[in-house]
Amino acid sequence: MEKTLEKHMEEAFRIPGVSGVICTENSGLCLASQGNVSDQYSGSISALANQAARLCPTQNSPAPIIVLESEYGSLLIKKTDNITTAVFKSS
Repeated sequence: MEKTLEKHMEEAFRIPGVSGVICTENSGLCLASQGNVSDQYSGSISALANQAARLCPTQNSPAPIIVLESEYGSLLIKKTDNITTAVFKSS
């Protein structure tokens, strides 16, 4: 699983502007991170994804994608299965 996770993270860096990627598990434990991102963010990222999923409680609906924007860039968060991925993009 670790090799697959690293491969997907490397693919994310091919997207222009991506400055960091972090993957967490359900309880907020950091599984992997690359780039300009701190492992300390993993708990907050996981909590945001879990709270957003509560807003869409139907079982058949896809997991929401969270987009946070600031003057410095944006953060995209999505939970799939038991892994939450956050992609940091600088502006």
